[in-house]
Order: sequence, then C-alpha cells, then structure tokens
Amino acid sequence: MPIRARLSFALWLPLVMSCTGDPAAETDTGGTSGDTTSETTSGTTSETTSETTSVTTGDTNPVTTGGGDEHVIPEFGNNFTVVGTVADGLNVVRDLAFNPGAPEQLWTFNMLSHGTVIFVDPGAAEQTSEVRIDAYGQHFMAFVSSAAFGDNGNFASCHESRNEWNGGDKAPDDFMGPTLWPSDLDIFAKVGQAFPPADMTEGSHLDMLHQSPLCMGIAHDKANVYWAMDGKRGNIVRYDFQADHGPGGGDHRDGIIMRYADVTVTRAANIPGHMELDQTTGMLYIVDTGGGRLMRLDTKTGASTGPLKGDWDGAEYTGMAGADYQVVVQGLAEPSGLALHEGRLLVSEHGTGDIIAFDLNGQEIDRMTTPADRIMGITIGPAGDLWYADAGANEVVRVDP
Repeated sequence: MPIRARLSFALWLPLVMSCTGDPAAETDTGGTSGDTTSETTSGTTSETTSETTSVTTGDTNPVTTGGGDEHVIPEFGNNFTVVGTVADGLNVVRDLAFNPGAPEQLWTFNMLSHGTVIFVDPGAAEQTSEVRIDAYGQHFMAFVSSAAFGDNGNFASCHESRNEWNGGDKAPDDFMGPTLWPSDLDIFAKVGQAFPPADMTEGSHLDMLHQSPLCMGIAHDKANVYWAMDGKRGNIVRYDFQADHGPGGGDHRDGIIMRYADVTVTRAANIPGHMELDQTTGMLYIVDTGGGRLMRLDTKTGASTGPLKGDWDGAEYTGMAGADYQVVVQGLAEPSGLALHEGRLLVSEHGTGDIIAFDLNGQEIDRMTTPADRIMGITIGPAGDLWYADAGANEVVRVDP
C-alpha cells in the first residue's frame, strides 16, 4: 500500500470516533436518498485495539412464531425461527451467508461491531456462535453493509463508510472500497492482530481496493473478482483483486477496477442493496434500494472508455459504458436483500417486511409477510431453506414451513 494509503495510522492512536454514529450523516451524501436516522442496538461496540474473540453457546431452543397464508414456493413458510440474537453478539446485523467451503458455518455481518458473528450448526441443538472482529475492522470492515463468499475460500465485504477511522482528527476522505478476506478460521481475525503493528501487518485482510465509499452491496463473480455497489457515486463497479497480498499486506497495484458509469443506482442510507450474479447467464441482478427497483446488468456487455483519474492504489482503473442495463421490477418499498435460487429472485422489502418471489422476468410468484423489524440481507441455506437478517431486532431468522 502507498504511504498515503496505510490508513493514516502514523500516530497509531486508539479508535478516534464513536462507532454508534450514522455513516451517512456526512456533508456529502451524493447518490443518497431515504432515511438517514442512525441505527440503534442494545448491543455495544467494542473499541479494542487487538483481537476481539468470544465464544458463546447458541440457543438450543430457538423461538418459533408463525401463522399466515399458504405459499406456492418451497422457500416460503408460515413459521419464523429465531436462531441468533444480541446474546450471540449480533450488533445491527445486515447480511448473512453460509460458507460454501464449510456449509455448517453461517456468517453474519454486523454494522456497529465492524465484524462478524459465526454460527456453527445454526438452529441445531449443538449450535454455537463465535464473535470474530479483526483488530483493524474499523477500517477494513467499517460499518459493513454486505458480504459475498467466493469459490476459493475467500470472501469480500462492502462498507457503508467514508473512512471515518482516519487517524487523529482528520475528516473522512472516502478512501474506502471492498475488502478481501480469508474464511479460514485459523487466519481470519487471528493473524496480524497486534495493534499497532510491529511489522506493518494490518490484521488478517487479504486485499482492499478503494474506489467505492458508502458501498451498499457486493456479489461474487469468479476467483477474486467481485461486483460492488458504489453508493456515493451511484454506480456499479467491477473489482478484480487478482493475486491477494497475503494477510495484513498493502500492495494493491495488480488490482483491476472497472466503473460502469451509466449503470446507475441510488443509495438509501442504512439500507443495503444486495446483488446476485447468475453464473449461467452472466446477468447481475441488483437491488436499487433508493430507486425502489430490481435491475439486471448483462456483464458480458459494455466497452471501455479508457483510464479514469483518481486511483488510490496504483491499480488499473478504467471506465465502462454501453452495457445492457434493464429494469426487472419497479415500485418496490425499499428493497434490500436478494437471493437467486432455482430460477427465482427473492427480494426482501425493508419498507414492508415482506419477502417477494419473482421469476427472472420480474413476474411476481409469491409474497410472504415476516415479523421482521428491519429486514435486510437474505440467503438460502444448504438445505434450500430461507434465512434473513433483521437489523432492527438484532436477529437471524430461519423460515420454516
């Protein structure tokens, strides 16, 4: 990482800001619409400067509530089983995903702890949960909005941040973007946890590129390639980390960043807008939260418009234009979570608490009302069941028949 880019840690001060503020409450909120009220939670935010790891035993008798309409798709049901709560360390949980390399692990991503809670065997009698927060998470996983697992043992996270953790009394400088991480539990939030670092190793992150402050959604493509929603500039950006720099490193010069300037989205503060790539067609489905729409980008289309200015990393940074970008569904109430499963698009509406199933052409198939307070990310479990994150109640919930 260039000298400027090493987080302005020259003074190596402890955390210099309260982590309970609204990351959207800045003077420049370009591309922003919607509620800018801060998230609240009954949990607390750790201000440690070293590894923060704790283990708790999960609730072996999860609470189930239910009752409702009949449904026509197997992912929907009338019973909602609370599997994780604030007692497990959830702290404004906004996304969740099963680790494809270890499907017994359900990872959750928590805005106000800048970290994760990992459930093992969630919902089972032997369920456990473990809080994992990297010592440098206040930058590399700051106000995490979303995450996506790759197929190579890594995952990437996106952050609704303008780099508030910038050393001393410096203002946010927008030096933010997606971070690449290992899912190996012997590495993630385990190595490089000395603070300040004795050898310039900054935590366990594998890579980071910095062209998307206020990043609201992320989807995996292939290898170390991810698509991110740039909430500040209102674009979709393709990030190829290529070879990672190893845990805690800082050389980002091999990165390839492509900004699709005419693929526009509108950020709604504090509400992630998730994305999913259909690997069979190359179609990237995008929740445009502020626009109330579900969009579709054909990732095989578009042409380069040449180099762009403003690169932070020494990476290749270019513009793209002319890609096929279409509306699939409009008129949604603050859509947030998205899952692609069995030829169906499942969308959670933050504005109503509903989850709606569409076919790939945008025709509504089924709708399910949930008891969620602030529904956000959704995911499909290894058994084909539907799970969601409720940021308002600080709960992880499984949908049952």
